[in-house]
Amino acid sequence: MRFVRPMSRGVLVSGVGVGALAVAGVVVAAVHFGGASTHASAPAATTASPPAPTVLTVVGARRGSVPWNKPLTVRVTNGALRSVEVDAGSTLIDGVIGGNGTIWQSQTTLVPLTKYVATVTYADAASHSHTTTLKVVAADTDKHLRVTLSPGDGNTVGVGSPIVARFSRAVPKSQRANVEARLAVTTTPAVVGAWHWMSDEEVHWRPPTYWKPGTKVQVSSTLDNFYVGNGVWGSGSHTATFRVGDSHISRVDVARHEMYVYNNGVLVRTMPISAGRDKYPTKNGVHITFEKSQVVTMDSATVGIPRNSPDGYYEKVYWDVRISYGGAFVHAAPWSVGEQGRVNVSHGCVNLSTSNATWFYYFSNRGDIVDVYNSGAAPDTSDPGMADWNMSWADWVAGDADPSPEALALHPKMPHDTEPAAPAKPTYSQPPSQPTSSPKPTSSPSPSPKPTH
Repeated sequence: MRFVRPMSRGVLVSGVGVGALAVAGVVVAAVHFGGASTHASAPAATTASPPAPTVLTVVGARRGSVPWNKPLTVRVTNGALRSVEVDAGSTLIDGVIGGNGTIWQSQTTLVPLTKYVATVTYADAASHSHTTTLKVVAADTDKHLRVTLSPGDGNTVGVGSPIVARFSRAVPKSQRANVEARLAVTTTPAVVGAWHWMSDEEVHWRPPTYWKPGTKVQVSSTLDNFYVGNGVWGSGSHTATFRVGDSHISRVDVARHEMYVYNNGVLVRTMPISAGRDKYPTKNGVHITFEKSQVVTMDSATVGIPRNSPDGYYEKVYWDVRISYGGAFVHAAPWSVGEQGRVNVSHGCVNLSTSNATWFYYFSNRGDIVDVYNSGAAPDTSDPGMADWNMSWADWVAGDADPSPEALALHPKMPHDTEPAAPAKPTYSQPPSQPTSSPKPTSSPSPSPKPTH
C-alpha cells in the first residue's frame, strides 16, 4: 500500500513575477493551501479538498492597462485586505477598503497615461499575511487640450507683439484661471503684464504699453495631468524664448496722406501715401505687422467685392506688409503714385510707391506698430491685427481670469499716447539706398488702369 506524504501547511504563491502579473492584468496573485492526512492508512478518497486559492485582482485591467475614467479597484477573493498604498509617481492617491475587507477603491478616477504602483498587504484564507506589488497604467483619453505658443522659440519680434496661446479646443470660463496658472511668462527686465481672452480658444498676454526694445521673454505651458472636464485632459509641456527687437512705430496720417516711420523714437522716413477712399476707409487705430510677402494675389471677391464690378480687382501686388486679417496691407501701388500724398483712393490698404514699399518691407519685423490716424473708420477689435492695443489697460485686465494685484494697480496711458509725435508739417525725406542682398520679385508689377486696393 502507498502512503500519502503529509503536505506542508506553508503558503505556495503562484510562480508568476510582479511584472508578468501586471501584464496579465486580471489574476495578480493566487495562493493555494494543501490539506494533510492525519491517518496513514486512510484511503485517498477521504482526503479533504484543498481550500480555494486566495486571488488578488485589479478590476478591469487588460494587459496591464486600466480605464482612466474609473476608480482603481483592487479585490481579494478568499482572503482579506489589510492595507493598500497606491503611488502615482510622487503622489499617493486616497482610497478606502470596503466589502468586509475584500475591496479597495480609489476615491477619484485616474489620470490618463499615468503609472500606478500598488503595494498590497493581505491575509490569505489561513490568516497568513503577504505583501505584493502591482503595477498598472491608466489608458489615454480621446479628448486632449493642447496649446501652441507664439512667438516661436528664438524669434525676434517688434514692440507690439503679444504672447499668444492658441488651444486645440474651447476652454470653459470656469477653467480659464486654472489654465492661466499653467502658463508662465518671465521677462528680463521684469515687466508687469496680464492675459486677455480673445475667444474660447485663444488668450493673449501683453504689457501695459509697448515692449521695451531688447527685452528677453520666456513663455511656458504645462498642461499635463490637468483635467479640464467632460473627459478633456491637458496634454504637453512647452517653452519658447524670444527677444524684442528695435522699436519700429509707423504713424499713418490719413488726412495728411503721409506715413511717418520711427526707429527707436527717431523719425527715419516720411512717405506720401494713399489710404482708403470714403467707401472703403482704412481702419483707425493701432495695427500690428504680422506677415509680409514679396508678392500677394489680391482678390476683391475675398472681401465681398465681385471681381467684375467697377470696384473689383484680381492681380498680383508687390512688397506687401500685412496689418490686418481683414485684408489691409502696406504695399507698393505704382498705379496710385499720382494720388499718393494728395488723395485717398485705395480699398483700405496703405499705398506706397514701389521704392518706398520696398524699403518698408525690409525695415519691418513681425510685431511692429502701424498706427492709423484721422480715419473715419473705427478699429475692428475682432481683427487680430487690431485686437491687442486699441483698448484701455482696465479693459484689457478685465479679460484676465485671474489678474495679478500688480496688474490691477496700474493705470497707464493708452499705448498710442506713448508714440513719438508726428512732425508739425509735411516733410518728405529722400529714400535711402535699397538693400542689395535681399531677394527681389520675379517680375515687376503692372499699373492698374483704375485705383484699387
